[in-house]
Amino acid sequence: MPLDLSLPDHLLQVPLQAEEVPLAPLLPPLFDQPTEPESPFQLHGKLISNERVEDYWESLEGAELQFEFKQ
Repeated sequence: MPLDLSLPDHLLQVPLQAEEVPLAPLLPPLFDQPTEPESPFQLHGKLISNERVEDYWESLEGAELQFEFKQ
């Protein structure tokens, strides 16, 4: 039995006056240059844990902070 994948004619008709509505971007600009001046101070950190302990809260041993000052 042949399979007919064609659309009906009423679905192919294009409206005469299609209004184009500007859409808001879905994502923020990812590759634009930063508009704000970069801060001369940055702070990074991570938790230090013992991976041998099964309980997460018992495995925490401390924290590491990194301070970065740019001139």
